[in-house]
Amino acid sequence: MSAASDREIADLNASLAEDGEWIELRRLYGTQLIPVKVTCRAFVRNVGAEELQAGITQEQSNVILSPSEIIAAGWPGPWTPSAAEPVKPDIDRRVPRKGDKCVIKGKPRNIEISKPIYVDDELVRLELRVLG
Repeated sequence: MSAASDREIADLNASLAEDGEWIELRRLYGTQLIPVKVTCRAFVRNVGAEELQAGITQEQSNVILSPSEIIAAGWPGPWTPSAAEPVKPDIDRRVPRKGDKCVIKGKPRNIEISKPIYVDDELVRLELRVLG
């Protein structure tokens, strides 16, 4: 870690502590698809609704979170071969991905887009688009 990445994370954590809300990230893991969970502080902002079919809509939200709780919990755990990941991925597994869930106020929402932000090669912020 560098001073710049430490400062970015500390500033985001302070803002989330003051104005954020608790959410839960879930990833189905292993051959039996066991949910692996972590609770995090986040900013959640509704951006509108998407119409799926006539009269059926889904809420869209932007979610901003710090990697601090993810890193502290070791989420989603060490990689082992599974049906979902038979080969070790060449990505940062700490970053939520499409197919993971984000539980906001008790309601599971689908993560559609995940944008990790790095400073000096250190994960400092996550921006998600969720539907549901």
